[in-house]
Amino acid sequence: MKKNGFVSTSIIYTFFVIFLLLMMFLLNNYSRIRFLLDEYKYDIKNSFALESLADINLFFMVYNEMHGDYELVDNLPLIGYTYNEEFSYCKNGSEIIYNNGNISIASSRRDSCYAYFTKNESDVKLNVYVKESNVIEPILVKKIPDNSYNLISATCTNGGTITFDDLSRKFTIDSEKKTECEAVFAKKKSDITINIYKESASGDKVFENEKYALVDNVPGTGYTFYKYECLGDTVLEIINGEIHVNASEKDECNVYFKGGDETVELIYMVETDTGVTGFTTGKLYSQVYSVPASGYIYVGTLCDNLEAQNTAKYENGKVTVESSVQTTCRAYFNRASVDVTINYHLENSDGTYESVVEVPSVGYIYNEGLSKCKFDSTIVPRNNRVSVSASVSNEVCDIYYDQANADIKVLVYVMDRQNNKFQLSDVPTIGYEMFNPSCTNGAYIEYRNGLLEVASEGPTVCTVYFR
Repeated sequence: MKKNGFVSTSIIYTFFVIFLLLMMFLLNNYSRIRFLLDEYKYDIKNSFALESLADINLFFMVYNEMHGDYELVDNLPLIGYTYNEEFSYCKNGSEIIYNNGNISIASSRRDSCYAYFTKNESDVKLNVYVKESNVIEPILVKKIPDNSYNLISATCTNGGTITFDDLSRKFTIDSEKKTECEAVFAKKKSDITINIYKESASGDKVFENEKYALVDNVPGTGYTFYKYECLGDTVLEIINGEIHVNASEKDECNVYFKGGDETVELIYMVETDTGVTGFTTGKLYSQVYSVPASGYIYVGTLCDNLEAQNTAKYENGKVTVESSVQTTCRAYFNRASVDVTINYHLENSDGTYESVVEVPSVGYIYNEGLSKCKFDSTIVPRNNRVSVSASVSNEVCDIYYDQANADIKVLVYVMDRQNNKFQLSDVPTIGYEMFNPSCTNGAYIEYRNGLLEVASEGPTVCTVYFR
């Protein structure tokens, strides 16, 4: 019994020693693996830290001649601008390297860099235009468009020659004299033909039992967008008087504008940074749909009919033209050389006034007695709005409006053309026509020049729909 017991005890001790050695081996390996993991984590962590220290923020600052200061832009300007090394800098001392239209930053740490560009004053000037459709005039742009556009024309004055590399998207201009070049690009997939028709008794196009005449551009005063029809599935929108196209294939569309009761069709053109050439040499203009308020000055009117053009006048914020025949006239307004700030104030129910950004279309009337300008500039009321004729810089005008009748309420519903449902909204400016207006207590509501006017002898609620 003792011998067998001794053998059994020896076996147990042997297994215990083996188990102990195995545990020591496993613990040793675990410690080594844990150490290696910690080392890898440390290396990875420090690698990311070193990467984050090299983050660079680059901002492009381009001189705006109209504002007389530099402004932040989204892209590196390539046309008509020169890199200004003197102004450019990095907050933490990194080096900005500019080479042939490319910018690189030499830095070993996080930094924010500002690259400044000034307008070229060289003997070579390049104007680049983009033509989005057949009916919208080419738009002046600040950079060469991407490869979704094709160059359709390029010319230079004084015998200069211009070539374009479609792959690098860069121009080469050669000239022995001072020259100005013009390049026009068009969208590659712009296979959309748009025919614009305005209502006219002498027109030869009949649509829904009315006669229409084919015109080159969107018509002006007296005309409102009515309907459009396309052979395919093209979708058109009228935004700020321009026709915007959403199409995926070749198509042809007819766009119809109603109106034309007046002999003279007036189109208002204001000076902008992009647009078409017009009354004043070297300036660009875009179409708007009313006489601009403060900040612009009237410079003249051009009419299809010369006799009508000679009668054009601008008085009290309104352009008038007399004509015995049907004619189209364009009234031009340049930016004023003075700055005018207009502050609007609306009367509250307790007789106090609060500052607002926009004046409501109805319910308030202009208070001539309270309204005044700091330097006594002339205030001209127009359709319950005002324009200011200022002759000094930094003019500030405070314009006051009193409650005309607190019991007048107007509800405006505009059709959402995506789902064909009406939604409560503000009065639309263009592209819609009013229908089914109604007022309580015999009141009358009228839509003129983009404004709603209510005539009422007592409390009333008016509901108006636009589609």
